[in-house]
Amino acid sequence: MVDQVHAAVTQADLQKLDAEDKRFEVVDGEIIESERDVTPLHYLIIINLFRLLDPFVLAHKLGSVFPDGMRFIIEGTLDHIQWAPRPDLAFVRSGRIPADFDWTTDFVLAPDLTVEVISPGQSNPEMLNKISRYLNGGCEEAWLIYPARKTVVQYRRDEDIPAIYQSGDAINVSALFPGLTLNVDDLFVTP
Repeated sequence: MVDQVHAAVTQADLQKLDAEDKRFEVVDGEIIESERDVTPLHYLIIINLFRLLDPFVLAHKLGSVFPDGMRFIIEGTLDHIQWAPRPDLAFVRSGRIPADFDWTTDFVLAPDLTVEVISPGQSNPEMLNKISRYLNGGCEEAWLIYPARKTVVQYRRDEDIPAIYQSGDAINVSALFPGLTLNVDDLFVTP
C-alpha cells in the first residue's frame, strides 16, 4: 500500500488562489473555498458592528478592528498552515501585531476577538466547532450572531458557560473594550 503524501499549504499557495478573487481558508491542512452564501443582513450586521467598534478602538488606541475577510493563521506557520480561518470580524489588541509585520501576508496569530454571523447553509454544530477552535487557538472571545433571532452568543476562553444577549440587552464588552456600551439592537439596525 502506498501512503499519500500531501504537500504543506503555504502562504504563497494562498496568495496565488487569492489572486483569482476567491476566498480561501485552510482547515486541517486542506485548502477550502470560504462560504459566501450570505444575505444583505449578514453584511449589515458586520458593517454595524465595525462602525460601532472601530471609532472607539481608534480613539482609545486599543488595537485594530478588521471587517469581513482578514485571514488569520491560528494553527501552523506561513510555510505549513493547518488552520487559517477568515472570521466575519476580528479585533487584535495593540502591541500584538509585530512592528515589522509584512502587511501583504496573513496574520500568524489568533485575534483577541472573532465574530461569526450564521449564514444560510451553515450548521450550528459546524459553527460551534469553529468557535471552540478559535478559543483553543488563543482567542479571548468568540461571538456567534444569529440574525434570524437577533441574538449574540458570547464565548470566552476563561468561562465555561456562554453569555446570551437578545434584543434590549447590552453586551458585556468590558474585557476587550473598557468603557464601551454595545447594545444588541444596534447590530441589527437597517437603513
